Formats: sequence, structure tokens, C-alpha cells
Amino acid sequence: TEDKLPREESEREKLRQKIDEKYDTEWIQKTGEPRFLKELKKRVSPRKIIDAFYSQLERTKSQADKKWQELIRTRAEYIRDYKMSYDINLPENTPFDEELKELRDTHLAEYEAKIKDAREKSQKQFQEDFISKLKQHIDTVKGQIVELNDALKNVSFGRESYRFEIKPNPNYKKFYDMITDSMLLEGFNLFSQAFQTKHRDAIDELFKQIVDVGEGDLTADQRAELERNIEKFTDYRTYLNFDLISKDESGRESRLSRTIAKKSGGETQTPFYISVLASFVRVYRLQQSLRRGKSNTLSLIVFDEAFNKMDHQRIQESIKLLRSFGLQAVICAPTEKIGDIAPLVDRTLCVTRLKNITVVRSFDPKIQEDEDELPGQYHQPAAR
Repeated sequence: TEDKLPREESEREKLRQKIDEKYDTEWIQKTGEPRFLKELKKRVSPRKIIDAFYSQLERTKSQADKKWQELIRTRAEYIRDYKMSYDINLPENTPFDEELKELRDTHLAEYEAKIKDAREKSQKQFQEDFISKLKQHIDTVKGQIVELNDALKNVSFGRESYRFEIKPNPNYKKFYDMITDSMLLEGFNLFSQAFQTKHRDAIDELFKQIVDVGEGDLTADQRAELERNIEKFTDYRTYLNFDLISKDESGRESRLSRTIAKKSGGETQTPFYISVLASFVRVYRLQQSLRRGKSNTLSLIVFDEAFNKMDHQRIQESIKLLRSFGLQAVICAPTEKIGDIAPLVDRTLCVTRLKNITVVRSFDPKIQEDEDELPGQYHQPAAR
């Protein structure tokens, strides 16, 4: 036994030296040795410690190998994308760490400044384009209203004349004033100091409604509200009020917006037909053609179930207005309206359906029908 003791002590010293060479002294003292003593107390012998940690060590080695392969792939992608010449198999990460340090300490602030500048420029560009588009739409619809009123200027409906009116919506007047401010046509832009001084509150409030979503993810209610705001504030009609004004022979005016709820069905249809006819005149540009004494367009307009709520007088006034505009119309109406429509149109066709057979006949109210063709058989006259 005394002979073995020196050998064991020598072997122990060699193992101690290996440990010292392999591991940092501070780690041995603060981590390795305390953990070993703890495990030894729990497992009694070093052999049991080795057995217990062996499988865990193998799993750790496997995970370390996977991480190493991932690191190799990441290095390869980096040097390929950025045209570097670093060795991807180096055991230490020194060149890549130095690259990171240079980017973080030298270029990061520069990149952040460029990103901030690009973001601010894109926001300004968006805001200027947004306001410009709204102004363009508002100017366009104002021009269209002028054209509609030009079409209605010399025509009347019975004893009344009509004109369209467009005004700023009082609920959004500050936005309207900002969008249409003449300063934007006088060398100023949305971010000029003078323009900002005049409209800063309106600008901030408007864009807060459509782009200010706060930080973090939106709730379902917040997202729905944002979508409603975008739909509302990107529509130029939000900033405008439209009305149709009628004037009688004595010069008294009546606004459709104030009387529509009090009028009968026929009275509410009248503004509809006036609006439709004036719109078609504007689209077909008939006014210019009529002034030249000729028309070079088809100028077709089709009405189905026409004048169904109108009385005799309003039907005739509608057709007279249609003809005064120079429009070519196909009017489909039920049988009971034929007496009002037929005398004012060029041709009337009566469409009769008997079981599976449809018969189309020309109808002239001045000529007496054959005895076998009773007026009640004509279910769907189409006049033009």
C-alpha cells in the first residue's frame, strides 16, 4: 500500500495539472470545484458523477455541433452577400466580431440618420401627394358642377328651373380650407413655415386620423376605426356638401336637402331625372354640339320602369326636358304610362307575353287597334 501511495499522488497531480491547463483558475474555483463537491455529496462517488453526466455531455456536444454548422452557414451567407474574404471555418469569431464592432460604432449612427431622413421625406411626400390628390378631385367636381349647371341654364322643368350647388361641409371646413388654400398655388408647400403657421392644427389632426396608429399591434376595434377613418378622409366628398336648388317663376328657391323628406314620390323622382339627364348631357358634351347645330354622338340613355311614381304632368315635362337636351332615349314603362309617353316619342313598341310566346308590335295611339288586340294585352310598352 505504501508503494502505491506515491504513484496515486503522482497521478492525481498530473490530473490536477490537466485540469489547470484546460480550465481557467477562476472558473475552477467559483464554478467547477463547488459543483463537483455538490454532486459528490449527492452521488457519493466520482464514478457515479461521470455516469450521470455522460449522456448529458453527449447531448451537449451534439447541440454544439449543430450550432457550429449553423454558424458556418451564417458566415458563408454573410461573406457571399457582402463580398467578404473571411475564412468561414475559423474556430474563433474574431474577424466577424471586428466587422460588427466597426458597423456598430462607426456606421450605425450614419445608417440610422439616413433611415430617419428617408422616413421623414417619404412622410412629407405622402402628405403632399395626399393633399394634392384631394384638391385635384375637389377642383374636378367643381368643374363638373359648372358643366351641369351650364346644361341646365336654359331649360326648365314645368315652371321651375334647377341648378346644382356645391359648398364646403361645415363639419370639415378647416380641412377644406387647408386643402384648397391658394397658398399652395403661390409657391408655398404643405411644410412652408407660413402654411404651417396657418394650418398646422388641421394638418396634424387630419393625418392623425389616417396614419397615426400608435405603437404596438392594434386591437380589432382600433383597426376597424382606422379603416373607417381612411375610407372617410380619403374621399373628397367628405369635405363637400351637394344640393339641388329649384326656382319657381316668382324667384323663390327651394333646396332639395331641406324638402326631400316632405315631398311625394313623384316629387322626389323629379330631381333624380334632372340630375341623370344633366349628367348625360355633360358626359356626351351635347351642349357644344347643339351650339354648332349638329351632334356627332349617339347620346343614348336607357330608363327601365321609367316614371313609375310620377303623375301625368311630370312625365310629360321629363320627356320634354330629355328631348330639349338632344338625348336619344329608350324608355321602358308599364302599360298604364303609355298614354303619357307615346304622344311625345318617335316610336312605341308594345311587348306582349302570352305563356311562352313574346310578341312585339308597333303601337300608334292615333290608329285604332285591331279588335283582337286589346289594350290590356300590352303589358310592357317600350317607347323611344
